[in-house]
Amino acid sequence: MLSGRKGKARSIILLVFCLVLLQTSTAAAISRGEVVYEIMSALELPLVQGDSGFVDVSKLTLHGESIQAAKALGILPPFEHFHPTLEAANAEAVMFAVRALGLFNEAEILSSICEFEGDKSGVPLHLMPYMAIASEMTPKAPDEFLSNPRDNVTRSGLNSLVAWLKNCKNGLIFEKTLRDDIVTVTMHREGIGRPPKLWLVLVDEIPLDAEAKARDLSGYLKNLGLPAFVVRQEWAFQVTIGPFANYIKAYEVLTSLPKHLTASIVPYGAAEESPALFWVALAFDAARVTPKIALSSTEYGTSNPLSEMAREKNARAAVNGGYFSGVKPIGLVMMDGKVVYTPYSGRTAIGWDDSGKIFIGQVRAKVKVKVGTSAEFHVEGVNVAPTYHGITIYTPEFGPEARGLQSDALEVMVRGGKITWKQGAGTAAHHYIPRDGFLLVARGNSRQFFANVVLGTDVEVISTLEPQEFNHAKWAFQAGPLLLTNGMDVNVSEGFKPSFTDKRHPRTLWGSDGSKVYWVVVDGRDPWHSRGVTLHELRSVAKRLGIKDAVNLDGGGSSALWWKGVLINHSPGGRERPLPYIIYLD
Repeated sequence: MLSGRKGKARSIILLVFCLVLLQTSTAAAISRGEVVYEIMSALELPLVQGDSGFVDVSKLTLHGESIQAAKALGILPPFEHFHPTLEAANAEAVMFAVRALGLFNEAEILSSICEFEGDKSGVPLHLMPYMAIASEMTPKAPDEFLSNPRDNVTRSGLNSLVAWLKNCKNGLIFEKTLRDDIVTVTMHREGIGRPPKLWLVLVDEIPLDAEAKARDLSGYLKNLGLPAFVVRQEWAFQVTIGPFANYIKAYEVLTSLPKHLTASIVPYGAAEESPALFWVALAFDAARVTPKIALSSTEYGTSNPLSEMAREKNARAAVNGGYFSGVKPIGLVMMDGKVVYTPYSGRTAIGWDDSGKIFIGQVRAKVKVKVGTSAEFHVEGVNVAPTYHGITIYTPEFGPEARGLQSDALEVMVRGGKITWKQGAGTAAHHYIPRDGFLLVARGNSRQFFANVVLGTDVEVISTLEPQEFNHAKWAFQAGPLLLTNGMDVNVSEGFKPSFTDKRHPRTLWGSDGSKVYWVVVDGRDPWHSRGVTLHELRSVAKRLGIKDAVNLDGGGSSALWWKGVLINHSPGGRERPLPYIIYLD
């Protein structure tokens, strides 16, 4: 009987011990290494390995392969140590998860434009953008992680995190709307990101007419012992280093480059078609605020990144405009009622006045100069060199002096409406453009005429646009193709190739719903962040926003949108392309 009681007592003690052990193991905190392992497994991310992993993680480390792969893919920051056995807090688990979903650029943008403050939860500021994304996306992250961010991750919590990530694979949407007293900004991200196959270090983009410069830079990098090569794209020669199998190796090469080189890391191929898509739209009342155009050449004499020009103008907001070649815009540019570049045939132009009235259509220009009381001459173009026997004019918007003039040209300086100076372009050291007038350039028969015109003669520039309504515009620029008019689809290529219209690229769109103007930028060429869109898909984005009239602008590396003193999109490779002009709001 006694032994039976002892046996029963031992059984009860053992049962209690097991229950306590079970409860303890269920509530036990989870290590950082295990959190990373479960995230990588849930999203089926590749276990890429490199020779630049964390120094405190080895092949013998539990979950070491997943940890090193997360670093190689850029999910974990490129620090030396990871401390894999430390207990993971809910907030940092959310950060790991959101980055693994490919939303690290969104977090970076939010941290720049939102004023996060340390709250009672004590969450570090660098984690708060990730917490904001996780709480506002669909599907939303588990409440346990959002309500108790400082607590350690538990087994049940980790299970719910894994279930959430698997649900995200079926489709996620993060959308956030922000405002100031003039504009409304909507950020939209859908789909999980997928890692690229390889990474490149992009050192520079060089115009297609300067191939020798690209080859010279590639040779310089090769002499440094780097695997450099030149890639010809449709828009430029890209001088690159690589490819590299993991992000960290590319990062190490990037940080070792000479300081005079400004490089960036770009994806190189994707393992699969990425479902990730990011766009950002900025809207404002056209009757309340008037956009303006700023030429880089006026301030700098060359092209410059949008952020530099926007900062120089102290702009509230800014977006890139139409196409260009080198530092010269292609097509119409009108500033404050003055045509400073003439139209390109067959492309859509956008104009507006101070009241908010908008003009859209294909436009032609007639520019002439009246000399004295009766003589009139056709002007071939504005701020471009003339053909033989032709006449062009250079205005102060081009910059301080004209460039690329033919040696047989005659330069005629006009100030205050009168000819004040003449010189041959071939013998002149400089080709100054007066700030209070313009420089007329003539060749052939036209040169002979102006050579005989005396100083002090009156000269007037007369310009008109067709259709007539564009003459009421105060500001205008040209881009294309037109995508929507009055809510109806427009399917005219305007001379663009299918590789431009039907392939996915970063894009910029100008649109109007009848009262508000929209600037929309879609990121692309980055499977982690955004795949880009075709023009058909861009039209769908415009319709989703309620836009009735929409025009495609220059895209690719030119696509950029500025607000609150920062870029609110992510340029391909994280670097801005120099532009000849921007559209901005004071």
